[in-house]
Amino acid sequence: MSNLATLLEKEASAEIEEILSEARNTASEIVAKAKEEAKSLFAQKERALKSEREAGIIRAKSSAQLEASSLRLKAQNAGVEAVFTRVKNDLIGLRESDNYAAVFKSLYQEAAEAVTKVASVVVNPDDVKYLDGSNVKIETDSNIIAGLKLKGEGSSVLIENSLLSRLEAVKDDAAALVSKTLFGDETGN
Repeated sequence: MSNLATLLEKEASAEIEEILSEARNTASEIVAKAKEEAKSLFAQKERALKSEREAGIIRAKSSAQLEASSLRLKAQNAGVEAVFTRVKNDLIGLRESDNYAAVFKSLYQEAAEAVTKVASVVVNPDDVKYLDGSNVKIETDSNIIAGLKLKGEGSSVLIENSLLSRLEAVKDDAAALVSKTLFGDETGN
């Protein structure tokens, strides 16, 4: 019986060894497959992170370019507005010059030519002296600067002719020219 036990023991050991060998092979395959999957997953995550980083860089560059363009436009606008403020102040200051009487009379003549007969004129109180000798009704308004408002006989239309209204009339068209003069032909690129 001892031979039988030994034989059974050998067969059992061989089967155990075969099962263990198969288990080791299966475990090796599982580990190899897991390593391959981990490596693939790692590469996939690495590509995703790289793409995300590149997209973030592109977004940051775009945002920075947009901010720079915005700041440039604000600076250009401020420069153009400063020029118009200076011109406006110079036009207001013209009222103190010796040439203002001729300028005022020219403004009056241009406005008067737009109506058949002048019924009334509204001027700054300081400008009444330039209308001496005219046979029109004169009203005053301290809000009118460097010019006048004129009303034709039989009309309800009030014609404004002032240096400041002329500046406002050309401001939009002149702004592009002023910007080009101050800043050149910048396109932001």
